[in-house]
Amino acid sequence: MPVYLLLGLILILVIFGFVRVTAPARTGLAAAVLGAGAVALLALNWHALLSLEFWAGLIGFVAILSALMVVIHPNPMVSIIFLIANLFCIALFYLILKAQFLAVLQIIVYAGAIMVLFVFVVMLLNLKAEEGLRLTGGPQRLGGILLGMVFALLMFHAITHRTDQPYVESGAFESQFGSAHDLGGLLFSKYVFAFEAASFLLIAGMIGAVVLAKRKVE
Repeated sequence: MPVYLLLGLILILVIFGFVRVTAPARTGLAAAVLGAGAVALLALNWHALLSLEFWAGLIGFVAILSALMVVIHPNPMVSIIFLIANLFCIALFYLILKAQFLAVLQIIVYAGAIMVLFVFVVMLLNLKAEEGLRLTGGPQRLGGILLGMVFALLMFHAITHRTDQPYVESGAFESQFGSAHDLGGLLFSKYVFAFEAASFLLIAGMIGAVVLAKRKVE
């Protein structure tokens, strides 16, 4: 089943992370052994790769993992890279739901334009990794490992004990779902006030940033 293949790959990744933390000198050997195990697992369950459920679960796992790395990684540039990966995962979910226009907007606006601004801000401020956030061992590392194991067990329980099948089909949606015509109609009819209010907020934020920057220059 696709879910068991996905859980097997996640388990291999968790074991690799545990070996890397506890025994850094054996990381290469662990990567070779676990990589061979992953290849064997894929070879035995190759038919599951044709399932949309597997790819939806894999994208969801990458989205959750990248979101966690955005928060816990001490280097801001690496956090931005993981945030871009998370935004791409959201775009892939839009593609699964056959909302091509939303997927393109997600990549162009968020993963493209807005993230470029994030990168320029980090480069301008010259932010570096915070030394205080690095786990040096002892209770912090043990607590992180235990919390990671608890999170993995909760994910396993949630996936294996779900009552309904994962909703990844778009047959119940309207034929124009996610299209430019349908999205434009909603923005300028049902959500016209919210759309224009967001525009005013962005303009106010831009004016405020210019005023604050001018005060610092003067």
